[in-house]
Amino acid sequence: MTGPTDDEEPGGGPPDPLDALLRPVIQFLPVPEGSFERIRRTAARRRRAKAAAGGGLVAVLVAGSLLLGGAFTAPGPTVVVTPPVASSGLTPSPSEPGRTAPPSPSTPVPSSSVSGGAGGSRPTGTGGAAGSAAPGGPSATSTSGAVAATPMCATSQLTAKLGGGDAGAGNVYRYLVLTNHSGTTCHVTGFPGLSLLSADGTQIGAPATEQSIAHAPVVLRPGESASDTVHTANRQTSSSTECLPSSAELRIYPPGNRDPLVFPGQVTNCDNLFSVTPFTAGSTGNPPS
Repeated sequence: MTGPTDDEEPGGGPPDPLDALLRPVIQFLPVPEGSFERIRRTAARRRRAKAAAGGGLVAVLVAGSLLLGGAFTAPGPTVVVTPPVASSGLTPSPSEPGRTAPPSPSTPVPSSSVSGGAGGSRPTGTGGAAGSAAPGGPSATSTSGAVAATPMCATSQLTAKLGGGDAGAGNVYRYLVLTNHSGTTCHVTGFPGLSLLSADGTQIGAPATEQSIAHAPVVLRPGESASDTVHTANRQTSSSTECLPSSAELRIYPPGNRDPLVFPGQVTNCDNLFSVTPFTAGSTGNPPS
């Protein structure tokens, strides 16, 4: 006995005509060439895009946490930067050729006696005697920007003079004037060293002390002047006032110099009050009057 043919049902009957409609033969289309490569490339791009998006999200979260942490952290102590002193960098270094470092402002100027005998000469200023009027030449300028282009004034460039002054309430004020008589612009800054001398050149008492007030470098063009104020006590008739002998001359060490100028001038140190202010522009003392 033979089995059913392809056109017969398993039961031996003829094939059902509806099978061709209900169960059609499936025919698959051929796969286009290169489809799998395109699918792999598309999948790889999607993976990279997802990885980049995930990394950006992590970076945003980290940055947000840092910002929040800084917002709730107490600020640290404030650092205060101290500005340099006004005269800083203006003093020539001892290593510079042809330049001499000035004595420290806190160190008194040497107070050894200067003799006027034949053993040595004393440079003298050409200014007038005590009580003479302040020079009427042009005034100097306190321009810090011009200081860098000018050297510090040497003693040989300067002329010293005791100018006018003022008095009141038991105090005496005299103006000490330095004038640039050279043909070169220079500058002065800070305090001079100042001592009183007798007629024979012997120092009277201690050098002047420094009366600290704000000051700036003073640029002196040829013929210009700078000045400071010498402060002493007024001589009284009362026996309680102690005065040293009045000076016949004054000796000044210009700022930054170890060579002095000696010039005529009468100043009396009473009650051990003898001080000097730093230099400023003009010829009417510091502060100007």
